Amino acid sequence: MFFLLFFIGAATGSIASVIKIAPALIAIPALYFFLPVFNLSFELLMLPAIATCITAFIPAHLYAWIISMKKGEVDSQQLINFAPGIAMGGVIGAQILSLSSVFVFKIAFSLIALIAVTNVFFLARPEKIYVAQVGKTWNLPIGLIIGVLSLMAGNCGHALGCLLCSFKKVEAKLQQGTSNGFVVFASIAAMIGFIYPAQTFDHIGLSGFAGAVHLPSMIVLSCSHLFFYWLCHNRGNELDKSVLSISFVVFIAFSVLRLWIS
Repeated sequence: MFFLLFFIGAATGSIASVIKIAPALIAIPALYFFLPVFNLSFELLMLPAIATCITAFIPAHLYAWIISMKKGEVDSQQLINFAPGIAMGGVIGAQILSLSSVFVFKIAFSLIALIAVTNVFFLARPEKIYVAQVGKTWNLPIGLIIGVLSLMAGNCGHALGCLLCSFKKVEAKLQQGTSNGFVVFASIAAMIGFIYPAQTFDHIGLSGFAGAVHLPSMIVLSCSHLFFYWLCHNRGNELDKSVLSISFVVFIAFSVLRLWIS
């Protein structure tokens, strides 16, 4: 299990650093595929698996956001507008996930996966996206929807955050840093929700849990992910990014298919 978590962290860290995707979209399916090797069922461990992954990726998300802040590549106004709602949605989404079934998770994950694939292919040309302007009163509901739906899908809010930045016509060079900020708020709020879940988790005799977060697994995954994220930061040419993007889309397609036919 140690080596599995280490390699998942290495893969998610390096890929997320190069093509800027949500690492949970790789980590959660990987756990779904490989947990049966250890005679563990993802269906029974869905909550701690998702909670541990999202919590483990917080240091790398924070690192990416700090770098963007130092470079001035963050739209602070959009963060002020939507971050409170996203944070509230993160806590609520984590609570709902602790009460949800695997079927609900599959629906939410499939939706977020579709949005992530759409981001890869179509958001490279944001000038072609037309969105009607909405009033400030919609900022909180929109943030809540992003936070709740992302967490129900075992996601940190990156896919919907990128989509929101495109819809709000955030300047291209500020989009990644702004979405990193959304992810940090959603992830930290979700961590609080997972530490105090609405439904207690039966830890099947294992120790080291803080609520639904398995601390030893979280530490291994977090260290591996952060190290490889740092190692691959600002590396890779356009060909590398194209190959990784196509590979990511194929992986997501097979992951969703595997979730539904199992």
